[in-house]
Amino acid sequence: MSTTRTCTDKVNASWFRMAKECGLLNEDREFLLAVDYAGDDGADDGEDHTGWAHVRLLDDWNWVTGEIDQLRSWIAATFTRRFVPEFTVVSLDGKMMMNTTVWGNGTVSTIAIRPE
Repeated sequence: MSTTRTCTDKVNASWFRMAKECGLLNEDREFLLAVDYAGDDGADDGEDHTGWAHVRLLDDWNWVTGEIDQLRSWIAATFTRRFVPEFTVVSLDGKMMMNTTVWGNGTVSTIAIRPE
């Protein structure tokens, strides 16, 4: 197994462990994902094009190498060509939120917010 694949597996496994321990996932591994529906046209029509998509993790999910354009960090593109995910998720019951973000030094972290 390559070093890149090992690193990717560790990042995904850590995110999944945190999601389970903090209560993001329900029994069907479902949650809400913040999405921008505006697309890549760059048009600023003054409308809000953000919302929540109800999603379920499939068996072969992968945040790191999935390279889903809507999850690509726009700020990371200023210092690297590699795909860096940046996204916010919320549990279906609304009791917890997780945000994965990239920092100015290129590191990626995830924070969980549980108001209790």
